[in-house]
Amino acid sequence: MNQIPSIVADGVPVRSPPSSSTTAHGLSLNTSSAFPTYPVKSPIGMGIALSPSCKSHPTTLPDNVLTVDATNVDDLSVYTSGSSDVLVIDVRPFNLYSASRLKTARNICIPSTLLKRSSYDMAHVINSSALPPETKNRLLKFIPTKILVYDASSTKGQLSTSLLQTLNKFLKYDCFSVAFLNGGLQSVDSRFVDTKATTPMRSPISPQTPNSAVMSNSELMQNGTESLSLPSDATFLSGFSLPSATASNQKMLMSIKKNLPRLDTSTNYNHELRLPSKFAERMHKLPKWLMFLADGYGSEDYNKSIINKLSEKFNKLEKSEQLRLSMAINNYDKQSLSTMQKSPSHVHDSPEGHCTPSTLCPYCDEITYTIPKGIEYGDKNRYNNIWPYEHSRVCLVSSPCSAKKENADDYFNANYIHYEKLSRTKYIATQNPLEATNEDFWNTVWYNGVKGIVCLNNPSLISPRTYYDSDSYFSKGDLAVEIRHKQKYDGFTFREIEMTKHQTTKKTVYHFAYSDWPDFGTPDNFHTVFNMMQIKNDKVKSLSEQKPPSSKIPQAWDLLVHCSAGCGRTGCYITLDMVIDCFENHSDGALDPWGDIDLVYKSIQFQRQQRISMVQNLEQFIYCYESILNYVVEKLV
Repeated sequence: MNQIPSIVADGVPVRSPPSSSTTAHGLSLNTSSAFPTYPVKSPIGMGIALSPSCKSHPTTLPDNVLTVDATNVDDLSVYTSGSSDVLVIDVRPFNLYSASRLKTARNICIPSTLLKRSSYDMAHVINSSALPPETKNRLLKFIPTKILVYDASSTKGQLSTSLLQTLNKFLKYDCFSVAFLNGGLQSVDSRFVDTKATTPMRSPISPQTPNSAVMSNSELMQNGTESLSLPSDATFLSGFSLPSATASNQKMLMSIKKNLPRLDTSTNYNHELRLPSKFAERMHKLPKWLMFLADGYGSEDYNKSIINKLSEKFNKLEKSEQLRLSMAINNYDKQSLSTMQKSPSHVHDSPEGHCTPSTLCPYCDEITYTIPKGIEYGDKNRYNNIWPYEHSRVCLVSSPCSAKKENADDYFNANYIHYEKLSRTKYIATQNPLEATNEDFWNTVWYNGVKGIVCLNNPSLISPRTYYDSDSYFSKGDLAVEIRHKQKYDGFTFREIEMTKHQTTKKTVYHFAYSDWPDFGTPDNFHTVFNMMQIKNDKVKSLSEQKPPSSKIPQAWDLLVHCSAGCGRTGCYITLDMVIDCFENHSDGALDPWGDIDLVYKSIQFQRQQRISMVQNLEQFIYCYESILNYVVEKLV
């Protein structure tokens, strides 16, 4: 059986440069276990290690790449001079880079499966690196720069995948003079090599000692304000280092949320806020909870200040999620489950604790977080680190003829999300169905009375075929799925689908496939998403009388939303849908959309209590605020 991939749940891409790009389905390295490295003496006797996992293949070097011979002293002197218009990139794993590197080199080691994705462009690479802010700004402003990329031993006819893909990210822009080091670091004269040890980035969730299973609650809270902070030059996807003796539950936690919580992102994150055209003249009319976006408007550091504030908000969500996941993994151990007690007093030792009456931390809410079924039914998961919490998991409903079977498989990777304080809409968040779970997917739609399906995957990237492009029939449950109507709009495609059970009972489902939302990223504009939401609202409202066919589920769940993993883009969409619904259809007892409570934050916080990683990264988090800001300014004030 093929190994199930893991998804990088914490990637932080930035908005692409003006040139358009297409999305590719991306997978990441599985960091649930340590990677071995074997030190090998170089020909000149230096302590340079070669990565055993570094794969090189016969490859034709692109014509516009300069070749710098590793033995050419004059050329190396130019690239190691420390000039501001020169950037030397070491693409080897951080443990090798930390042992020895070219002088002035910076480490950018991105998983090759991400580098292969066309949507993961130069801006994504830069923002996922530990480059100094001034270097990032230079590159993102496309200021002419000489760039030298190298690995351990690649030659002109034998390039490693990571080196070639990194070169390609910069080759798209004429302002960069791109070169590679022929022969790699192992062929370089020792005078150009820096062997001074650098400090590897520790995993923020690694144990304090090799024998410690997990941090105590108080340690976790204290670390949430101090020890969990990353150095300003810490990378997000590169430079990952695992402890040598990591407890099993910590490895599991690391595989779910790599390099989390993401702290100090404001010092490494480049993002230009997308403000509405009439923001300046209308910002004084904003809801109270959005007024912070008007603070300092027009000042030189306005953009940076707002990004810092949003980053702080996002970091609080990440800290809470880490506590949640730690609890869930501890609860997976049946012995700890029987003795586990929530101890609120243990998590408020820090004066900067983030628990308030309206925003309870995971140790103070009433939910017991567990993930047993997600681990046991791994073959039904698209990724091996995206599991549903058990308390909100969508269970498959058995047909009457099979309901009496003992130990029936009810596992489906999806969670219910219903936050009445924001919206009456009831959501199901799930992964893009696997070929083996297509029937489970449609059964979930049938038995939960789902009226609308929102697919946020790029249709051209779903392999081998989309589940909604053709009619289907599932003999096990005698369920037929037929596409009755299809209509294309700007940015998405609408389908009317008719489902028939036992050739008699019928129901209608409306399907919306949004095609312009890149994985880990955000759409280029807000209007296509808003337009799809409006059409969705009108269509779904027309099915208000449609009820679930089973008494096991008394009320219909209005909307099923999915992307690839059912976390990042799915969380963004649900957040926008919830908040806009709160403005447009405010009900008694709901939060005041014009009051002090941050509706975007509350929506994401609630979603993350039901399913992990909802709104996956800082860019998506910022996008939610940008979207609502544009909606409010253009529609409401």
